Amino acid sequence: MMDYSYEILDLLKKYDGDEQAALAGEKSPQCLYAFSPLRENLLEWAEIKKEDRVLQIGSDYGALTGLLSKKAGEVVVLDGRDENLEVNRLRHKDRENIRYVRGRMAGEETDGAGLPVIADGFGEQEYREYFGGGAGEGETHQTGRRHEKMPVSELMKAPFDYVILIGYLGQNKKEWASRILSWAAGFLRPGGTLFAAAENEAGVRYWMGARHTEEAFLEAEFRGLFEELKAAHGGDYLIYYPVPDYRYPVTLYSDAYLPKTGDVTNISARLDGPGFWFGSEEEAMAKACQNGEFTKFANSFLGVWEKGNL
Repeated sequence: MMDYSYEILDLLKKYDGDEQAALAGEKSPQCLYAFSPLRENLLEWAEIKKEDRVLQIGSDYGALTGLLSKKAGEVVVLDGRDENLEVNRLRHKDRENIRYVRGRMAGEETDGAGLPVIADGFGEQEYREYFGGGAGEGETHQTGRRHEKMPVSELMKAPFDYVILIGYLGQNKKEWASRILSWAAGFLRPGGTLFAAAENEAGVRYWMGARHTEEAFLEAEFRGLFEELKAAHGGDYLIYYPVPDYRYPVTLYSDAYLPKTGDVTNISARLDGPGFWFGSEEEAMAKACQNGEFTKFANSFLGVWEKGNL
């Protein structure tokens, strides 16, 4: 998926930070992706508590950061792009429990074997405290509050209760996904929970003519990533199936609760851009449910893994 941070920054300036006005006045898929309230449905149900620490890997224009901030005691947003972090900061400048860390992320550099350099993706020199903008450590920001900057090594060393990767796997090469998840798992405490979402390469939407906007995974590939986590770190996982997809979820099914024939409706809206229509997605999905193949053709996946003690 391309990064549209500068376009989103322009929209925030144009509409003076009024996201609803931007949604009403703009037609671009990028605006909808950044500001749609449907984005939060993906994690609204997560049982994150006020004493929990959350690591969000990939700023994602702050679409989920506000929700996480309301639920958790502290949210750390890790991203390699200043401009995406700036979008997030502008949207949530009044939130005192969000920390922003700029770090070298997967895909920006590779080792001799062509694998992503991600284990040392942040450092003191790359850390910037974004609250209110610009003030130095211990200084009063434009918000009128004082913020003591915690060293990034200390900030990232403390284990997290939740690690969130929504769309981040799809922004990198598919063959890197296993290593990325293993790296992300290292930030979790035992018993902590990891969320990761991605497109389904065989999703019914794409059979009907829509274009993939990111790296996508077959069901067996995505499930295999979580089997690897379970084998390496213990614990257990459950795969969820957001409908119509993980970007604009309205309903959430899972391996523990799958839809029956006729349950999956209103999934044909093309919110991510143009595409060709080769049939009815509802009819195709009804047949998939009837044949017990919903999980193979759902448009996207959400994997939820609880870390063990291995």
